[in-house]
Amino acid sequence: MIVDDEPLEREVLTLMIKKHNFKVNQFFEAENGVDAVKLAKEEQMDLVIMDIKMPIMDGLMAAEIIKKEVSHCRIIFLTAYDEFDFAYRTIKLGADDFLLKPAHSEDIRRALTKFIPMLDTNLIPTHLEKSNEHYDIVKVKDYIELNLHIELNLEKLSKLVHLNSQYLSRLFKQETGFTITQYITSRRLEKAKHYLVHTRKTVAEISEKCGFSDSNYFARVFRKYEGTTPTQYQQQAIVGRKKRLNSFNNFVM
Repeated sequence: MIVDDEPLEREVLTLMIKKHNFKVNQFFEAENGVDAVKLAKEEQMDLVIMDIKMPIMDGLMAAEIIKKEVSHCRIIFLTAYDEFDFAYRTIKLGADDFLLKPAHSEDIRRALTKFIPMLDTNLIPTHLEKSNEHYDIVKVKDYIELNLHIELNLEKLSKLVHLNSQYLSRLFKQETGFTITQYITSRRLEKAKHYLVHTRKTVAEISEKCGFSDSNYFARVFRKYEGTTPTQYQQQAIVGRKKRLNSFNNFVM
């Protein structure tokens, strides 16, 4: 079930999910938390993708009720909030994953492959078939995602999953193709790009929220990986977003 008060968001998400050929027997939609709770109980829903900020009843309250009434139901939150304490609250409520809006097709595919088989089993990444090791890597990645604003290091992450630091380092590289440092930097830059496009925060504020030691270092790292400064990226992204929106509107019309 897809729960969002914006009809266009529900339509786009449905199209993205169908594009990836997941084994989904039936799609349901709801535009607020009250309807979502009702449908989840009536249909004994297996998976809910739900926005947090909605009228009548928000996603957080709806999730809490659904988890009590339909205990097997998996919940993935969609949120446009730029404060990660909301994401932390979703974990405490028993949410299984969360995505930042606007969610890209590949982000949705990665989230759903944890819970739904695909029609062609050859399309399922082999690392998803590993049980304990995969769980440890998922736990580390989830912790990183929720704590990008603070200092992260190998010692802290290895204690999180009770693994030797050298073993975790090798395992992480084997499973993801990245070193832990590379992955953290990548996720911090993605979070920074989200802020640059979707908020009016200054570069200094974004630098702090994304865990960079200072704004000058942030600008150097950003330019190294993105080939442009944070300010230039912000301006280019705004123009590009307008173009994509116009193209999509022409497509649906």
